[in-house]
Amino acid sequence: MRAKRTAGIALAALLSVSLLVLAGCGDTVTMGDPAAVDDEETLREYLADDGIFDDMGPYEAGRLALDGSNGREVIDPLTFWRVVTDHDCYREVVHDPEQGTAEVTVHRQIWGDLHIIDESMVEYVKPFHHTGIRYATLVRDPAAEPTNGEGHGQGGQGQGTANQHHYRRGPWVLTELSGFLAESDTLTIEIDWIRIQSATVDVTITDPLELMAVPDEIMVFEVGEEVTVTVFGPPEGAVLFLHTRHWKSPFQYDGIGAFVGTWTVTRRGRHTAWVEAMAHDTLFDSEHPEDTLIWGMPYAVDDEETEE
Repeated sequence: MRAKRTAGIALAALLSVSLLVLAGCGDTVTMGDPAAVDDEETLREYLADDGIFDDMGPYEAGRLALDGSNGREVIDPLTFWRVVTDHDCYREVVHDPEQGTAEVTVHRQIWGDLHIIDESMVEYVKPFHHTGIRYATLVRDPAAEPTNGEGHGQGGQGQGTANQHHYRRGPWVLTELSGFLAESDTLTIEIDWIRIQSATVDVTITDPLELMAVPDEIMVFEVGEEVTVTVFGPPEGAVLFLHTRHWKSPFQYDGIGAFVGTWTVTRRGRHTAWVEAMAHDTLFDSEHPEDTLIWGMPYAVDDEETEE
């Protein structure tokens, strides 16, 4: 693992780079160099299309039923769901054409409403605003230009390891990637660490924004593999959910300080799984604002083929 990227770049460094801002999840602001425009388009497509950069999964799953409360609460929730009313993302790319590198910061702003239905069929609506971020580094490798019509080059120049073509778009190779971090405006919940275990993986994450070497430090599973996720840090009364694409399930508190959830891997390709930790009063107190922390974890599955 590598240290997460620090904010702020010295002015001297900026003199030798181009700053490309890919804004609004598609709108583009760039410098006039035609080569930079081509690079920007390739990077934009990669960041927008590849499943490993998907950060909206926790906001797309449908309703989830709850067991309610064993005690007397202001809200005794039966089910809840989110509705996203606005979403803004911009992708800041610091491009060094001489070194052939691109340092990416993906910023997201998500607004919406959390809908809660209690046992008496009373609906509560809490507005939410989440701020999210993740980092990546790409290296331009001309030897990796497409040769088979599918964006998979033949490698070369040290960029052509056996699995690296799965992280390539045209001449650009993804070499470092962080997870995803999103926080609500009101935040009291904390996560100390997350452990991911399967028959082939045993990884502990203490900082979702720490850069990982690609592909060597990206978790890789097999189709059908069962994955166990253990979360330590939230208090016993917190409510946690494990998300994969368009699906979520609750974590169970183990009674000794951790929350445990599982999922079974079903789809090949490159993806992100998310842990969503909600403060107890987000769902059980009508006066408490929405209070949520999300950690996203990139992973790959049996990349001999790619199915999105």
